Amino acid sequence: MVGITSAGAYLPYYYMERSTIGKAWNVKGQKGRRTIANVDEDSVTMAVEAALDCLRRTGRENVKALYYASVSSPYVEKSNSVLVSTVCDLGKNVYTADVSGALRSGTTALRIAINAAIAGSNKHDISIVTAADCRNAAPKSASEQLFGDAGAAVAVGCENVIAEYLGAVAVTNEINDTWRNDGDDRINITETRFINEMGYWPSMSTAIKQLLAETGHVPADITKLIVTTPGMKEHLKLVKISGFAPEQLQDPMMDCVGDCGTAQPLLLLNKALEDAKPDDLLLVAAYGNGADAMLFRVTENIRQFRPKRVVSRYFDRQAEFFEYSRFLSFRNLLIPVQGQPYDIPAAPVISWREQNVYLQLKASRCTKCGTWTFPPQRICYNCRSKDSYEEVRRYDGIATLNSWSCDRLAGRSDDPVVVQCIADDQDGCRLYLIMADFKEEEICKDMKMEFTFRKIHNQANFPNYYWKFRPARKVEE
Repeated sequence: MVGITSAGAYLPYYYMERSTIGKAWNVKGQKGRRTIANVDEDSVTMAVEAALDCLRRTGRENVKALYYASVSSPYVEKSNSVLVSTVCDLGKNVYTADVSGALRSGTTALRIAINAAIAGSNKHDISIVTAADCRNAAPKSASEQLFGDAGAAVAVGCENVIAEYLGAVAVTNEINDTWRNDGDDRINITETRFINEMGYWPSMSTAIKQLLAETGHVPADITKLIVTTPGMKEHLKLVKISGFAPEQLQDPMMDCVGDCGTAQPLLLLNKALEDAKPDDLLLVAAYGNGADAMLFRVTENIRQFRPKRVVSRYFDRQAEFFEYSRFLSFRNLLIPVQGQPYDIPAAPVISWREQNVYLQLKASRCTKCGTWTFPPQRICYNCRSKDSYEEVRRYDGIATLNSWSCDRLAGRSDDPVVVQCIADDQDGCRLYLIMADFKEEEICKDMKMEFTFRKIHNQANFPNYYWKFRPARKVEE
């Protein structure tokens, strides 16, 4: 049996009401809200968050491949998937691949992973598929309100399958509906009616009908129809012309997340798995220069899949973002007065040499006396032993805030407050990091903190990443 063995997701801390965007342009805002990546987030950081969430439920031991899907990657020429795999501490022998170029790259990567599992000789092997997008649209456009930022991931394997793979089809459609040229900082989009009538509706309905025919099913057999959508209503007509009832549709979360690009089909699949029962049939379809459609059957293993609130738990702790001008500056669509970013050394050699700290957040544990030190040190400051230590990843746990200071001169001009923190993790390892996603008035001693992978700056002309603390958002069941 081949299929999905685990799932993970990530939604940013901030959201913006669409009425706030409309008000900035003196036009009517659309219904609902959209998620917004923080100034230090991008597609890689959100893909990491989703992949780590997925790994918390499946472990790293048998992961042999990682596929990263996005149409808004920070690197155009350089492997983003290798960066994600390294941060996830998957080892040097993991097969990695970047899948991009179309909005259905998330399902394309998923199908590649499934085909690899079918062809593989080791039933214990696991592949991680992680997708994330942080796309810009033209200010004042409808897409600006409809887009959302998010990440989602699934694990694919042959053991402990929670959703068995039953089949897939793909159709292609050469059409310039949405696209982004090299050097563009936002998408280009053509007339909406043309997109829907010549692209979205015919491609998606054809893929869905062909999949049902090839797997011997009819619409009434499907428990949940999971479809991507570019807007607030387009999916409703798709449901009708494909022969489904409205109650079969999985809520696309356009009113609380938005169109999150390549992550959208995986995010909606994860949401459907929250309430899924054994033998439920889940049909997933994603649009982008054609369409992918895939069918899964939920297995008995779904009863043991915990925690189940893969997506919903992120809504428990979010904060509204009110400042539209800051949103534009966060996306580099509006350049504010130059500020001084919080600084760490930037050079390709340093980034390569120190990746165990910068990317994997590893500390040293003295094998003689057990003393923890971060960053790793060759000489133990407690027992003075030399080179008697092991490096251990620290970002999996929870830390307790010990002390902090609020520096109002160290940050960007559009995000000036830098909260510098000293916290102890569950093993007593003391770490000095800065804080993200905070409300200053809520910071207090003994606050529970978790770790989050973030972009620090772009010095040396490449994204420099590091770890930060954030107030704990994980809610387990």
